[in-house]
Amino acid sequence: MAHGKAIEVRSVTRNFGNLVAVDNLSFHVGRGEIFGLLGPNGAGKTTAINLILGLLKAHQGDIQVLGFDINSQTRQVYHRIGYVPQETNLYQDLSAIDNLWHHAALYCQDLRVVKARMEELLNFTNLWQRRKDPVKTFSGGMKRRLALARALLHDPEVIFFDEPTLGVDVQGRFALWEHIQLQREAGKTFVISTNNMVEADTLCDRLTILDHGKAIALDTPENLKADMQYDVVSIHTSPPVEDPDLLLSEYTVQNITRPQPDKLRFEMQSANTNTAELIKTISKNHQLDSILVARPSLDDVFLFHTGRALRE
Repeated sequence: MAHGKAIEVRSVTRNFGNLVAVDNLSFHVGRGEIFGLLGPNGAGKTTAINLILGLLKAHQGDIQVLGFDINSQTRQVYHRIGYVPQETNLYQDLSAIDNLWHHAALYCQDLRVVKARMEELLNFTNLWQRRKDPVKTFSGGMKRRLALARALLHDPEVIFFDEPTLGVDVQGRFALWEHIQLQREAGKTFVISTNNMVEADTLCDRLTILDHGKAIALDTPENLKADMQYDVVSIHTSPPVEDPDLLLSEYTVQNITRPQPDKLRFEMQSANTNTAELIKTISKNHQLDSILVARPSLDDVFLFHTGRALRE
């Protein structure tokens, strides 16, 4: 990973009327890092990206991109960054290659080298065979890949990708993740926003969890999960457990939920060392059909910090 900071966000706040969209937000992104903004819709992820891009002005705090102040040195920044917005704003009636030419005319300084770059990027995103087809015939995943190719056309150092796999099927999702990882290996820096836990876990070197515009946790996905200090236990019994609090009263447990009438899910400290005891306790009055002990996922991290599931 190249050293130095690609992005520095310091105590940034942005309001829309009475709504605080971004609330005293601070983080930095290292060069060559994939950094994630994880949170539900309305958490402030897109607003944060728009502030870093200079599309919105912060009400307080300051932002530097590649050493430039985003508000006073906007022009120096723009040639060095690429952006794939949430809405894939491609020209639907134009072919893939014409979409890229349109972008090149706006953003690329030397049009002589662009043709080879287009071929390279369309091959890279597996779209060369379809380059002459109108974009309206493309799948969601193909459109997102073309939007990525377009953002990479002027060879930016930092790419902002808002919800990379929104509206993309499973195969398309894996293809996009691979393209992002390959570009990072080539030295690019990425900032992605997502509400997809698997995406955040797969791609991000570090991430910040946003909720109501505030950063409520920031670390590597691994460290965020390790910090939870408990395991997730799921049990399936017949008959259903009537009073889970009473049944589990002798254990250190929290967040007991009932995903289905005959299933319980709860968080338990050092569950592995207590599993034998737990099985005994449950089996006194119930048939235990299954017990699953799992490490916390990013879903659990999010639930722990915000008190609500991401899908809400």
